[in-house]
Amino acid sequence: MVAGLLAITTTLVFRVDQVQVVVTLAAGLIALALGAQMLLRPTSAAIRRSSFLGAAWFVLYLALAVIQADEIAAWTTDVVVGAIGVAAAIVALRASGRLRSTAKPS
Repeated sequence: MVAGLLAITTTLVFRVDQVQVVVTLAAGLIALALGAQMLLRPTSAAIRRSSFLGAAWFVLYLALAVIQADEIAAWTTDVVVGAIGVAAAIVALRASGRLRSTAKPS
């Protein structure tokens, strides 16, 4: 949820490119929704989604860091927000060994 809030905040405050605004707002909102789900009802399915989102988050913020490599403040922000999102996905994945799925067997 922290990564989602950071992504949304930095987007609203700093981003001017409309494509970047749309993509990072969407990623931030998805991260917030998934984070809320994992806090309220953590399941193995939510953890798998978190792992997928973490990988997508890494690619997104790596691409943004490359695009904005000549702007040190933007580059630094992208690296920090990207790292926080990936770290959250890793924590969720590590926690998966301690959670049982609430999904019904097929």
